[in-house]
Amino acid sequence: DIIRPSGRSGSTIALGVFTCFMGVVTLLCGMHVPMNLWWWASVKVYPVVAKLLVNRGITTAEAGRDFLYGNVGDLLDPYLLKGMKEAVPLIQDAIATQKRIVIYGDYDVDGITATSLMYRFLKRCGANVSYYIPERQSEGYGLNEEALEHIIQQGTELVITVDCGISSYDIVEGVRDRLNMIITDHHTAPPDIPRAAAVINHKQPDCPYPDKNLSGVGVAFKVCQAVWQERTGAEYLDDMDIVALGTVADVVPLVGENRIIVREGLKKMMTSPNMGIDALVAVAGLQGRKLTTGHIGFTLAPRLNAAGRVTHATRAVELLTAADMATANTIAEELQETNLERQTIERGIHEAARQDVINQGEAAHKVIVVAGEGWHPGVIGIVASRLVEEFYRPSMVISIHDGVGKGSCRSIDNCNIYDALKSAEDLLLQFGGHKQAAGFSIEADKIPALRERLAAYCEANLTAEDYVPIIDIDSELEPGEVTVELVDQIETLEPYGMGNSTPVFAINPIAVQDVYLLGQQKNHCKIILQSQIGPLDAIIWHGADYHREVFPDERVKVAFSLQKNEWQGRISPQLMVQDLALLDEQPIKLTAEGLREMYVIVRSIFRSATAPRYIVESEVLHRHPDNQTNKEAMLSLDVFKELGILQEEATDDGMALYRWCHVKEKLELITSLTFLKYSA
Repeated sequence: DIIRPSGRSGSTIALGVFTCFMGVVTLLCGMHVPMNLWWWASVKVYPVVAKLLVNRGITTAEAGRDFLYGNVGDLLDPYLLKGMKEAVPLIQDAIATQKRIVIYGDYDVDGITATSLMYRFLKRCGANVSYYIPERQSEGYGLNEEALEHIIQQGTELVITVDCGISSYDIVEGVRDRLNMIITDHHTAPPDIPRAAAVINHKQPDCPYPDKNLSGVGVAFKVCQAVWQERTGAEYLDDMDIVALGTVADVVPLVGENRIIVREGLKKMMTSPNMGIDALVAVAGLQGRKLTTGHIGFTLAPRLNAAGRVTHATRAVELLTAADMATANTIAEELQETNLERQTIERGIHEAARQDVINQGEAAHKVIVVAGEGWHPGVIGIVASRLVEEFYRPSMVISIHDGVGKGSCRSIDNCNIYDALKSAEDLLLQFGGHKQAAGFSIEADKIPALRERLAAYCEANLTAEDYVPIIDIDSELEPGEVTVELVDQIETLEPYGMGNSTPVFAINPIAVQDVYLLGQQKNHCKIILQSQIGPLDAIIWHGADYHREVFPDERVKVAFSLQKNEWQGRISPQLMVQDLALLDEQPIKLTAEGLREMYVIVRSIFRSATAPRYIVESEVLHRHPDNQTNKEAMLSLDVFKELGILQEEATDDGMALYRWCHVKEKLELITSLTFLKYSA
């Protein structure tokens, strides 16, 4: 990866921004600076925080105070939302007259939390209310006619959508004379807004609401606020933990109201959480820890999402609306098992998809298109994301059932995947999405043609530079500057998320002291770096390959975020590595004699037919001949794989294995591409 110091927009920090920061530094040193740079001093922030704020476009005292110290008193008036004054009387009347209300939600975490929030709120108001969430595979996203007809037949008089409905003009039109509907949504509004009784969406035309970043659960929360104001005259601030959970999971910008909501929601999760969230925190092993947006995004949300992907999202709503702790604990345990099932399914599909990419070779050079019969459609989007992370190519994963493929796409920064699909529109049954993610369906026999068409699109629209991932650096640091105090200073910017991403720093150069593998499957890597104030721990999640690429005494450059690590009463800074690259790489030379020596060593490692990969690699590093470098010894394993002597496998729980294969025929080193590359 190319590591560049830049602003969060992805472009190099402008000269004016850099000058502003230099003014901040000189002010701290007691030097004269222009008066217009004194804004940050009144906000009382550390110099590194001042630079991080400037990088995020915050250059005035007022903006700095709003960003750092905004609270629930700064939440906007819900009646600024277009459609709110029409919606509130309808809801009030339905509550008062006990009309049957159905909340129509969605199966992702934003929809699950919005449904739960609205259901809990209306129940609290004494409403006659139930909810409906469509099944992901058979019904798909959003409103559908069959479901609404069923809802009408049940005697429903008011439907409130959450996180969906803004694009359902025709469906709403078909039932509007038989059913009152209030649409609450946050997705981009189409030209034709449904003619529902009320439509609340801050992105619809002529909506004066100043904050355009609310999630679906955020919009539902504003409805609850407005109704509660009418009923009690007070501010509604309950269930902020549910609102925060959905807001973080939907990856909306964590600025403005969203930042306040998430900060307050995280506090509630720590002090008086919703019973379902409390149970979820327990099964995830997070009890007693300070919860962050990272815990929501990578630990809690996936467990809720698993219900919608593998079983049905209503189980997740039942968790968040549970009336007693015993029920909450039971459902949380179920979701934990469902998530493990989802991970197993995902892992199997990812391995198959990854191998397909490797086998395709040049065909996957511009764009990745992989397909599998019977692949679970609930996880193909996750697999596509993982392929982008590994190969940095626009990636499409297709699940084929009965001759029809359902595809999920994820893209890289400079490739608009929606436009790419549009270039192949004639091959598709249907498609939709946006720049970074999309979905489509296609007849299975047209998948090869789709691959060719998309490769041609990428050839015409992308450059070689577009395929190089870029990491934006907030600031370079000296190793001695990485302290617990620095971590404390930058924590004032939390909560992190889209629009306020976790600060990323760089050190260049720094020496490696040691390298270890971590985790039950040994799929994470810990690199100990040398600094003048002591060793620094650097963690690379899913970075097992670094164990075979980075070795003690080598110099590296590293991009990282910072955390505090607490172990046995000791608190130390910990680098969470975004990328790491070697400096001063040594020349590599493979010889037939050296490979014969390594053959004897590797063969002796195996006590049975298979051995964990990390054990084989660790033994190779400790036992290789002195006349071979660590890198040369590790490359011998690649040669042996290419010759058929070693075979990579995995256990059911994901542990990587090597299998020793007895090869009877004569082995020819010229059949190994690795040997040919490094023997010249």
